[in-house]
Amino acid sequence: MSRRYFANEKVNAGRQSELDLLKALCVVGMIFTHVFLDLGKNVMPTVVDDYLTEFFGAATFMICMGIGMGYMRKQSPASYLARGFGLLTIGQFLNIVRNALPNLIAWWITGKQFFIANSLLILQSDILTFAGLAFLLMALFKKLRFKDWAILAAGVVMSLIALLMWHTVPSPANYLASQMMAFFVISDAEAYFPLLCYFIFVAFGYFVGSYYPRIKDKDGLANRIMLICFPLSAIYYLARFNFEMSYLPELGTDLQYNMKPTPDAIANCLFTLGIIAVLYKIVQAPGGKLPHVVDHFSRYINNYYCLHYMFVLPVQTILIAATGELLPGKVIPFLYACLVTVICYVLISLNEKYWHIHFATLRGTKLAVFTAAVWIATVAITAYAYPRIEVFANIWNEYLLP
Repeated sequence: MSRRYFANEKVNAGRQSELDLLKALCVVGMIFTHVFLDLGKNVMPTVVDDYLTEFFGAATFMICMGIGMGYMRKQSPASYLARGFGLLTIGQFLNIVRNALPNLIAWWITGKQFFIANSLLILQSDILTFAGLAFLLMALFKKLRFKDWAILAAGVVMSLIALLMWHTVPSPANYLASQMMAFFVISDAEAYFPLLCYFIFVAFGYFVGSYYPRIKDKDGLANRIMLICFPLSAIYYLARFNFEMSYLPELGTDLQYNMKPTPDAIANCLFTLGIIAVLYKIVQAPGGKLPHVVDHFSRYINNYYCLHYMFVLPVQTILIAATGELLPGKVIPFLYACLVTVICYVLISLNEKYWHIHFATLRGTKLAVFTAAVWIATVAITAYAYPRIEVFANIWNEYLLP
């Protein structure tokens, strides 16, 4: 199979249309999901909230990120280390402007516990924080000269450890300690994308990405992948949906999504690989060219992630402070999600054409000042908010939303 589908050298360099399409679909789905979940109360269709996010959620982003690592020009441990710390800093900056500052202002105005509790979400294992930690871990693996298969094996072992710890290790009594734990495994704090739970997707993507540039027969390989991956993942999910597995969290719950226990993660990887093959077939049908908007979504995926949140969580804070309620019904959240998507497209396009505001362009003193300011603000806000909180807001209590 290897000789039939793969060359000895790179023959498939550059952007991959099927991956661009997958990332574009994820960007649009991400915006609509976050608007529905954060600005509307119980408006997300159950089939989407409980099941489709299982197949097309954050894991897909992380698999694409892993594949993209294989296409990075700089593969040194130092480049991965710099990228990881940069992502951690950007993630913290986003947490400050979308969570901490709006809620602190609302707390100072209203004195309501909801807002000071949500301001502590400056500490959370969100996807950018996870990505930063994943790059740092990859830097270590690069330094240790791990083979691609060894990195994948490490991802599987980490996933198994996370599952075992959920069964055996209780959360610390101190909430800050529990939050620190949540960056790595499930705890009773804001444990959205713990490193040990989700690194398996990056490792799988990286393993796939090591082969991707050498694919010489994409069409034939896509057929083989669909023939293997879809039946295997279908058999697993049929069993998962119909039989109780007491050692795994219930499918479709927040706990299951945040943990992605090892069997679910493996099935998710197989399903995503099958979807990539399907998207390749779809892209090739009209000649392999994608509309500009699809390329835009894919190329600026991190920009969309950061920017769209500025029209979601601060708006949530304003709505609750002003009215005590979120957006009513289902139509208004849907229309607002459409509006946010358009606004993000316009602003990102204008930035690329005229403003050129990018974290990556910061150098020297400017980078040092920005980085220091972000981390000092993180410590200061945490120290201010933590002793004033009576009940901590996190995924497990739906962030205390009304």
